[in-house]
Amino acid sequence: MKDSRPSWMPGLSRVRTVFVLAVMMLGASPLGGSTHQEPGTPEMENPDFHGALPWEIPEDGEKMVVHRIVDGDTFQLTYPHDDWYYPTRLIGIQAPEMDGPYTREGCYGQESREFLIELLPIGSEVVVQKDITNEDRNGRRLRHVFVVEPGPSGRDDAYLVAEILVLGGFAEARDYPPDDLYDDVLAEAEEIARSDNDGLWGSCAT
Repeated sequence: MKDSRPSWMPGLSRVRTVFVLAVMMLGASPLGGSTHQEPGTPEMENPDFHGALPWEIPEDGEKMVVHRIVDGDTFQLTYPHDDWYYPTRLIGIQAPEMDGPYTREGCYGQESREFLIELLPIGSEVVVQKDITNEDRNGRRLRHVFVVEPGPSGRDDAYLVAEILVLGGFAEARDYPPDDLYDDVLAEAEEIARSDNDGLWGSCAT
């Protein structure tokens, strides 16, 4: 599966690039004499993304529309101009549970769901990407999901929703092999959220 990282961002240590970009904005000369404006600089960063940096839109991604948010890692998606919805679970994270037939609401569960509702309002268009496994044992599609925003130079940038949730402390990184395309990115995002006591890390006994 093709890696969808921008060519200007080597390796998986994406979040730490924010620090480098901040230093550049404070007066350091761009490395290699580059003059283009990098995504994720303080002037351009969307605060709802908690410092997540953009990816290229995956070539194997498909557009879908948000129909309903269930909790911090599960929602219902439809294809554009289609009323049939697909229960979809984000890969690579575990958000606190909400009250349900088989679950009890966990610490920070309501905050996690409310944040996802704000991030992806009903009717929002997203790009979804399959990893290895198509569905879980509950019949939910397993997908990486990206929110797309206009970027510099007229190109669209894709932001990994799971990474945003983990960076903000709204979910934990969790391995679900064999679906591991972004596991390293999410593990690093959790380290940052833990060290900053963001979200559930500062509010819940973990």
